[in-house]
Amino acid sequence: MVDISSPHVNSPTTLPYATSSIRAYVETFADIRDSFTFAPTIFVREDFDTLVDRAGRPDLLALSCYVWNFNTSMALATEVKRRSPKTIVVLGGPHPKYGDDTVLAAYPAVDGIVQGEGEAAFLDLLRMIAADGQLGPIDGLTFRDPRDGSFRVSQQRGRPGDLSTRPSPYGVGLMDGPLAELNGRPAAALLESNRGCPFQCTFCDWGSLGSKMAEFPIERVFADIDWISSNGIHTVWSADSNFGMRKRDKEIAAYLADAYHRNGYPRRLVASTSKNSSRAVLDALRPLAQTPMFRGLTLSFQTHSEAALRDVKRQNIKHSAYYEMFDHARATGTRTYTEMILGLPGETLASFKEGLVVSIDRNPHSSVIVYRCSVLPNAELASAADRARFGLSTAWLPDRESPDLDPRFIESHEIVVGTNAMPEPDWGEAVEYAWLVLLLHSLRLGHPALLLLRHVMGLDYVAVFDGMLRILRQRPDRLLGAQLQYTQRAIAQFLKLRDPAYRPSPSENLPWRADPDASARISRVKLAEFSDQCAAELTMLSFAVAKTLGHPIDVAVRDDLFLILQHTTLRPVQAFDHVLEFKTNLPDVLDAAGAGRSVAIKHGPTRYRVTCSEDISSDAFQDRIKDNSELCIGLDPFPLHAEGERAWAEAQLA
Repeated sequence: MVDISSPHVNSPTTLPYATSSIRAYVETFADIRDSFTFAPTIFVREDFDTLVDRAGRPDLLALSCYVWNFNTSMALATEVKRRSPKTIVVLGGPHPKYGDDTVLAAYPAVDGIVQGEGEAAFLDLLRMIAADGQLGPIDGLTFRDPRDGSFRVSQQRGRPGDLSTRPSPYGVGLMDGPLAELNGRPAAALLESNRGCPFQCTFCDWGSLGSKMAEFPIERVFADIDWISSNGIHTVWSADSNFGMRKRDKEIAAYLADAYHRNGYPRRLVASTSKNSSRAVLDALRPLAQTPMFRGLTLSFQTHSEAALRDVKRQNIKHSAYYEMFDHARATGTRTYTEMILGLPGETLASFKEGLVVSIDRNPHSSVIVYRCSVLPNAELASAADRARFGLSTAWLPDRESPDLDPRFIESHEIVVGTNAMPEPDWGEAVEYAWLVLLLHSLRLGHPALLLLRHVMGLDYVAVFDGMLRILRQRPDRLLGAQLQYTQRAIAQFLKLRDPAYRPSPSENLPWRADPDASARISRVKLAEFSDQCAAELTMLSFAVAKTLGHPIDVAVRDDLFLILQHTTLRPVQAFDHVLEFKTNLPDVLDAAGAGRSVAIKHGPTRYRVTCSEDISSDAFQDRIKDNSELCIGLDPFPLHAEGERAWAEAQLA
């Protein structure tokens, strides 16, 4: 069995949960144990020839495929078939489309595709091979008929309602070998407590498993957590579509927290929380609050456009629940981060801009993450009908972590770059807009300036960001203008990548900056090298925009804003303890604005202390910027305290 992990070099290697779950189930049957011997699962990306040698010449090669390993899996299947023509090659996983035989047509090495949940279908497939030595019609299998080579599409298999008969691959020891194979390298593990998703969002393929939810016994879930924790697994990926929705999720969160306190692991939990977020979700996650696993509450807005919500079938997801969560989280000091998707059908440039600033307007200390809309093979959005209905235009991004990567390992991701509602030029402008919002707000490069412009002066956020972009487009000779220009060039390059089979040469730079999140992070690192000049440019940019919008900033306030940006912005720096002289009480004004209070600006000399208690190296700074969890944590400016609060500040540092 083959279950190749995601290729990202800075991420832990994920243990092969999907294929191991299938094996754990089929090996509960004596006839399967008597008829088949399973070789160790191939899941680590090694030299390609090494992978082929490990696969050998099996009777059956079963590959679990998704967007992060499809090309690799097809290259491996093709080479194994060339060396061993009698090997039966079967695909599974979320990648192949249900009832679609195009994969069989495109890849002659592939004999069959198991579609939907794999355990029961794979059991029947093994029994068929044991009896007949070839594939035949069973529910859930699309296959190449060995008699005449024709493609046969079988009926989709119904979902089982009872998961209690499914053994855990952790519990039966199937994950022990893969963990040992990593030889101490960081590992990630999947934790699955239920299956299904009640929502049918067209850009997601989670709903393809069906809307009816089914639960694994909670005793099994607890035992899996024990294995993960006792084996020192750093990262847990929750396979649940809506963690926090089920009543028992609070028990699971509490057990995870207890496991961490017992063993120090796991240290990171990546979970998709309930789409209809409510206080119940926050209550369910509360046990994790005293562990590093809780990195914030996910608010999966994706879009604020009613037209887009309708077009992607998210009408049953209530934004009123999100707003309630925003307000409750802010009142309780709970960290939140909002997910938005760029390129959804029905979303216009104007609605995207307005939606993006809703969350930062409601809670200035929240974070926003912008994902580009990917076209997942099994999602409804990938259908010919949706492509035509919404006028989708797409580009393909090769995923190459390093220039010397074997081309057979390069995966390609299809990204929406235009729709009827948002033509390609508007999409490009939306990328620029999101880049600036993420850079100044989520990555905290200009957080004090935004507090002043919006929460003190009351300027419209969209007008502020649009005004800033207009100025930056005219000044590519300045630091910020140059960073914008790099993003613009990447957008233009990316829009030319229309061929999914394209493979870049080792010397070719890929247009990573066409992703607003990636571009903002790159800019944040680059600009830290010129922190004083950047602070000056941001100050004058804010000053110019405010004047253009008819609300000029007082010169004393302008000078104080520069001091704040210059000295409090997180950057690589040696430990320091400075007392700053201000012309106004602007630090208090901004602090109050961030907390939702109003304090009037008063002129007159004031003194504030800013302290960085330890050195921040360039590497440590970049680690925060490139945080794999994508949550932009630990980037808040160094705090300012009035000199009269020095004792209090020292106590807080201690």
